[in-house]
Amino acid sequence: MNARAWARRGALGLLAAALALAAALGGCEPAQRDLTILLVEYQGPEARPSADRLADELADQKLPDVFVVEGPDYAAVCVGRYRTWNDAQAREMMGRVRRVRDARGQYPFQGVMLVPVPEPAPKTSWALEEAPGVYSLYVAGWESPGRKENAQAYAAKLRKEGWEAYVYHGPRLSMVTIGAFGPDLFDDASKIGQPGGKPAIVHPKALEILRAFPYLRIEDQATPVPSTAIRIPGREAAASTRPPLPKALYRVTLSLVSTETGVAAGRGRASGVAQHESEIRPLVEALVKQLVASLGPAKRVRIGQVGLSSASPEAAELGADRAAADALAAALQRAALDRRLLILSPEATRQVLDAAGLAEEMVRKSPRLARGLKDLDFVLVGSVTATKM
Repeated sequence: MNARAWARRGALGLLAAALALAAALGGCEPAQRDLTILLVEYQGPEARPSADRLADELADQKLPDVFVVEGPDYAAVCVGRYRTWNDAQAREMMGRVRRVRDARGQYPFQGVMLVPVPEPAPKTSWALEEAPGVYSLYVAGWESPGRKENAQAYAAKLRKEGWEAYVYHGPRLSMVTIGAFGPDLFDDASKIGQPGGKPAIVHPKALEILRAFPYLRIEDQATPVPSTAIRIPGREAAASTRPPLPKALYRVTLSLVSTETGVAAGRGRASGVAQHESEIRPLVEALVKQLVASLGPAKRVRIGQVGLSSASPEAAELGADRAAADALAAALQRAALDRRLLILSPEATRQVLDAAGLAEEMVRKSPRLARGLKDLDFVLVGSVTATKM
C-alpha cells in the first residue's frame, strides 16, 4: 500500500473508528465486576493522604460505605458497592452524594456517576499524559477487568520491540498508543474539528507505525477497525489558538431526550458548575459520563447531537459556548468507544432532522419535537450560562 493510501486511512477519525468497532464487536460484553460511585481520583505522592482526609470528612457527615482504592501514586474515594447499573440503592445514594456541600457551600459531587470499581494503574514511565507533542496513534485497548495490567504489559512488549509506546487509562477503557507528534502529523491540522475537515496523516514515522499496526487490537484480539490518531489528553488547551476565557461562573446542562413516543420520563439530565474556564472541560466530561452511565448496560443506543445553546448573553460574550462545545465534542469522541453507543456526528444528525422536516434550532428550543424519529433513540441537547465574577 502506497503512502497516499496510508494517508487517506490515517485521517483523524476516532469517532468513526469507534463506531465501526461497535459494529464489529457488538456482541462482546466485558465481564461484570462491582460498581461504585466514584467521587474523586488523586494522583501523586500525596494521593493517599488526600483521599483519607476526604473520606474522614464524608464519614463525619454520616455518609455511609465510603472507601478508598489505592495504587502507586494513586487513590480514589468511592461510595458503596453495587452489582447492577440500575440498582435502586445506587440511584438513591447518587442523589444523596450530589447534595453534599463543601466548606464553601458548593456541591462538589454534582457530576458523580456509577462506574466499575477503579483498578489502580501499575506504575509506569510511559503515561500518555506525559508524552511530548499533541497527538499519538491508538493501536490497542482493553475494557474488561485487569485492563490496566494488560495495557501496561502490552506497552512493555512494544517498548522491548523498539516502539515508542504509551499507556492511557480512562474511566472504562485502557489504551496503548505509539508515537508522539505535533501538528505536522497531518497535511493540514487546521481542518481538525471543522465541518467536513479530514486531515490526512503524512508524517513519515506515523506512516511507518500504521504500516506495522494497521488495525486496532481490542482485548488482545484483532479487529477490522483501522488504528487512528487521537489527541493526547490535556493537550487540547495547548493546541488551541483561542484566548483564555475571562474568570466567571459557568453552568453547563446536558440532556438526553428520548425520541420514543409515549415515554413519560424520556429525559436524562446532568448539570454542573465550573468556577473557572479551566474547569469547563472536566465538567463537561463528567456530565457526559454521568449521562452514559444512566443508560446502564442497555442494548445499542443511537444518539444524535443537537448541540449547545447560550442561555445567557454572557456565555456567548465570554466564549463559554464555544469552549463547552469543544469540550463536548472531545467527550463524545471518548464516549463513542463504548460499544453500546452509536453517536451520530452533528452533520449526520442534521441529515436525520432534515429528513423529518426539523431544524436543529427548533429541536434545541423544544426537544420533544424529536419524538417519533425512527433513526435515533435519543437526542443530546445542552445549554451554557455564564455569570461574570
